[in-house]
Amino acid sequence: MTEVTKGDVVVPIFLADCGECIDCKSSKSNLCSKFPFEFSPWMPRDGTSRFKNSKGEIIQHFMSVSSFSEYTVVDIAHLTKIDPAIPPNRACILGCGVSTGNCLNNSNIK
Repeated sequence: MTEVTKGDVVVPIFLADCGECIDCKSSKSNLCSKFPFEFSPWMPRDGTSRFKNSKGEIIQHFMSVSSFSEYTVVDIAHLTKIDPAIPPNRACILGCGVSTGNCLNNSNIK
């Protein structure tokens, strides 16, 4: 997987891509065998949450990317780097923009 760095423009994707397993390296598959698709309220690598509410109670993740929130924490396996010349409101279709209408206004790594 190509790592992302501060300032890169990215799109969150709910189907993980580790870039290392046989499926990610295959031109015939898009389902990562290291991070298989599952409905889980946790971060994929360690099974924890990175979110808490104002009372300190744990808030669960949604589809590993939680992109319906203003800010989120996303595992790098759930990010795709895009060309900065592509407008984010168009590139969001790579994530899940068509089925959910979920397009990020500003999706730069901070």
